[in-house]
Amino acid sequence: MVFLVGMMGAGKTSLAKTLAKQSGLPYFDTDAYIKVQTGKSISEIFNTKGEAAFRKMEEECFYTLTPKAKWISTGGGFPCYNDLMVKMKKLGTVVYLKLTPEELNSRIQSYANRPLLQTSQPLNELTRLLNERAEIYEMADFVINGNQSTTNLVKEFQDLGLI
Repeated sequence: MVFLVGMMGAGKTSLAKTLAKQSGLPYFDTDAYIKVQTGKSISEIFNTKGEAAFRKMEEECFYTLTPKAKWISTGGGFPCYNDLMVKMKKLGTVVYLKLTPEELNSRIQSYANRPLLQTSQPLNELTRLLNERAEIYEMADFVINGNQSTTNLVKEFQDLGLI
């Protein structure tokens, strides 16, 4: 299993889909799984049940991961709670897609879909979250520059022997 971690907007889901297509091996998206299981969007879960309940759902999601999935796209905060980074590293390889707050901000199409960015200063909040999570993200087995083309990212995964 290869876990893709990083901030919201880093491109984890898009890359996991591409890697799955390139390798012929399936992918799993933790946020998509939670949405299907609850019938609610991530924003709805945050608004109705709160962040703590969502983090518990992420932990439960981790324990249901199918060993058939090669590529696992995680939510931005997924590795930062419930010791999930340590648990992911025991189960497989973790790759951090690293971008600056400014790069992430330019990629995020809609703040409405990002419950943690419901603020008048989303770039400041992205910066704060990234600073808060950086130490955990940096624990990944590999840290790669996420601000490059999908083709180049796939090549990096090939060069690392992950494909």
